[in-house]
Amino acid sequence: MKLLYKISVILFFLFGFSNVEAQNSDAIPKTLTADQAALIKAQRDLIVANREAFKASLSAEQQAILANPKLNAKQQQAALLSSLTNDQKQLLADSKEKAKQLKEAFRNSLTEEQRQQIRLLNERKIRESVQESRNRLHKRN
Repeated sequence: MKLLYKISVILFFLFGFSNVEAQNSDAIPKTLTADQAALIKAQRDLIVANREAFKASLSAEQQAILANPKLNAKQQQAALLSSLTNDQKQLLADSKEKAKQLKEAFRNSLTEEQRQQIRLLNERKIRESVQESRNRLHKRN
């Protein structure tokens, strides 16, 4: 069950359920050093490469699961998880570990000032997201 949970988290990560805004270049504080910017770029490149490698490893049956419009996201995920080979599971685990290492290296390189800037940026994004949700809800009513 623990493996299933880990794979679920990885699949959500690889299939883009992460915040797309985080990949926007405006989301990066301007005070990052060249090394820090390189770490971010390396992490983004790694995510793209890992996603492509995983997609390339999918069998025709697994691709059919993902393309099946009769299945909702949870059903697709459950069906795909049950069909993964050991090699695919290892690929996902390796991808997660490499991304985790790059993320940790980036976090360790931040100064306290940069951490505060990132916190403020994230708070602003959250406020904007809440406001957009309220606006959409208001337009529906």
